Amino acid sequence: MIYQDLLNESALESYAAALNSRGGTARGRLTADGLRDRILESGGRCEWCAVNLVNAEFELDHVLSLRQGGSNSVANLVVACPDCNRRKGRKHPARFAAELYRETGRRTELLTRLFQRYGLDPAQQLPLFAEGSPEAAPAIDAGVEVSKVPPYTWVD
Repeated sequence: MIYQDLLNESALESYAAALNSRGGTARGRLTADGLRDRILESGGRCEWCAVNLVNAEFELDHVLSLRQGGSNSVANLVVACPDCNRRKGRKHPARFAAELYRETGRRTELLTRLFQRYGLDPAQQLPLFAEGSPEAAPAIDAGVEVSKVPPYTWVD
């Protein structure tokens, strides 16, 4: 969609239907009215990087992806430039926020909220597999005993 103050109703309905069908069994259902309000709340800026989106393409991004247990509700959506939406992909939102902050030095309202929610200092590198990190090792979380995980072997 193109960001404008007057958004096309049928385009909003189609976008809501597409997000709802993609949402599967996730909590929440989206409406055209809810999407319109959420889009206009952004003030025409990408909520990740603050780039101006007026008269430009934008996408709606699930802050916490549906695969990570995020809801399919307006509260879990942000307006994003296509670049931020693709770069974030399935990354945990706290990890992407920290990466973006280190690259740009800018703290959007969204980044600030994520840092506060997850208790992060954006200047510090996030651990990849530390206990309690946003993306703790899935094999360990799934109940696999550490002693049964085969050791890695390196071949030259």
